Amino acid sequence: MTVVLGLDSGGTKTLAAIADQSGQVLRRWAGPGFDPMAGDQWVEHMRTVANILGEGQSIASVVLGLPLHGEIEAISERQRAVAASVFDCAHLVLNDVEVACDGAFAGEDGVLVLAGTGSMSWAKVDGKSFRSGGWGDVFGDEGSAYWIGRQALSMATQALDGRRDAPEFAAAVLVACGVDEKQLIAWAYGQDNARAGFADLARTVDALADAGDATAIEILKEAARFLADLGLAARRAFDQPLLAWSHAGSVFRSRLIRRELAQRLGQPAAPRLPPVGGALWRAAELAGWPADPGFIQSIAADLKNQ
Repeated sequence: MTVVLGLDSGGTKTLAAIADQSGQVLRRWAGPGFDPMAGDQWVEHMRTVANILGEGQSIASVVLGLPLHGEIEAISERQRAVAASVFDCAHLVLNDVEVACDGAFAGEDGVLVLAGTGSMSWAKVDGKSFRSGGWGDVFGDEGSAYWIGRQALSMATQALDGRRDAPEFAAAVLVACGVDEKQLIAWAYGQDNARAGFADLARTVDALADAGDATAIEILKEAARFLADLGLAARRAFDQPLLAWSHAGSVFRSRLIRRELAQRLGQPAAPRLPPVGGALWRAAELAGWPADPGFIQSIAADLKNQ
């Protein structure tokens, strides 16, 4: 059977799938993020994806949404080279936020605000693209899960040494890290993948915010301001103050984040497809298939059901 393969990967997790020409999703694969800054494990994982999803299939085209693509040229060249060595069909390597934008709007104009391990916005208007954010955790990625986790550690340590009155918040962060106060520095600097380790703390912050913790609410409201700026930057770039926006990424599981963004940007458009669906949609176009509304609806339904 002839299929297309789409893959969406961030700093923490990867989803890949194959679909036939009717839009039926036949197989899926889930695994760790293909973060090139965390080592070369992603190369073997990509081969695993090809072997598992491609077994017994004729792959017409592949679209891979990968973290950091288009941001550091040496990494982008390696990603393209690995893709060419793994897939012997038409293939395209894109930034993971671009495929998320393709999924959200499926060819229509709009801006996608993504906040997962990192943060960035990607807009497409009349075939032209604009991106904002995505500068990385050293001096960017504001509002991302990593940023929220780092802020949580900062606020917790301020409470631990008497600079902030937030003992309950500090205690909850220590529990989430599985350490006591004396072990916290070793925990932070001993992470095999600090981006993923810090990002995991965002879930704790969100749970605390839901419970009314003032420090957690402060962190998430600041994150929301940064994320709103990503959408506003795209609207200014295209001089379209009402440009539709949508979102993707784990940070948007937070009710507080969604509420704050809606107040600043208006109600979001529901994504037509999840990011991996955006990769499948682009792969169908690359294969020359008619990626029409029926194809999109079938992929959306199958991915939701699975």
